[in-house]
Amino acid sequence: MLATERLLDIEKKFAGEVERVFPLELDGEALRLILYLKDSTNLRVTEQWNGEVLKCYSYYWLTSDNELKIGWDNATHHTHLETFPHHKHVEHRNNLQPSSETCLEGVMEFIRAVSR
Repeated sequence: MLATERLLDIEKKFAGEVERVFPLELDGEALRLILYLKDSTNLRVTEQWNGEVLKCYSYYWLTSDNELKIGWDNATHHTHLETFPHHKHVEHRNNLQPSSETCLEGVMEFIRAVSR
């Protein structure tokens, strides 16, 4: 998926929850952006696509003071977790947990559920 197509998809899907989208990089099938959510938190989004397949991702949900709430990614360095390579860092980078949220849509669904 091209980054520009994905950006438009994100803007459309999450318009109700996102106050502002700030693109940092749109390069072929790679994108980096910040989603400023309406609850004053922000989500740092990095995705690398290969056609329609999401190859690499990281989603870091930060407080309004840019402190880590939860960060999801699929970097291949935590082989001991049952959801390897998918994992999340909860409140600080060393608090690793398995993750079933493996795409932006899953992460936003999680954020919706815990923000109610």
